[in-house]
Amino acid sequence: MNPWPIRSRSLAAGMVLAALACALSLPPARMLIEQSMLWHMVVQMPMLVVAGSLLMQSVPAARLPESLARWNAYGLTGFIAAQGIIVYWMLPLAIDRAVVLPATDVLKIVSLLACGALLARAFARSAVVVQLFFLGYTVSMLGSAGLYLLSTTRRLCNAYSLESQFSAGVSMLILASALTIAWAGFTLRRREGSGTPEHGANRGARQRLHTN
Repeated sequence: MNPWPIRSRSLAAGMVLAALACALSLPPARMLIEQSMLWHMVVQMPMLVVAGSLLMQSVPAARLPESLARWNAYGLTGFIAAQGIIVYWMLPLAIDRAVVLPATDVLKIVSLLACGALLARAFARSAVVVQLFFLGYTVSMLGSAGLYLLSTTRRLCNAYSLESQFSAGVSMLILASALTIAWAGFTLRRREGSGTPEHGANRGARQRLHTN
């Protein structure tokens, strides 16, 4: 099967999603992330991560340097680096700076695109157990942050109101649930897809043995 159509679709989807996410940092759409914590943390930031993942999936693994494969054995390094980026952009201080300082906003865009690329390569090289550990940590972190935003009466970010914090908290809980469901569905589909040829080969071998 020719993988080029799949890679070309990933490239096109990644470029479109990256363009839409970057547009939220430019006028007139920038007012959305300036006025709404939900648009900033639960819409733009995940869009950048997904865009980076799609762009990386369009690059054939054979074109990447072999040293990168050794550096990212079992996807562990990619997961750790991506986790560090995610944690940083969940800090209230970092969010405020991204709203106020254009240079920090550019850093946010570049780092979250890189985070998506790291995750794409890490998931491709890791076992399900490693993926589950990383996902469990990320989902629990998102859930805890969402619950805290829902329960606190303090403004954590100077750029956003308490109402905006509350909406972001609800959305983060929904995002955590959606990530869990999406990963489970993707993992089951990949295992079924990879299992089908093997089962077919085993079935053919058994038929030939019976015939002989």
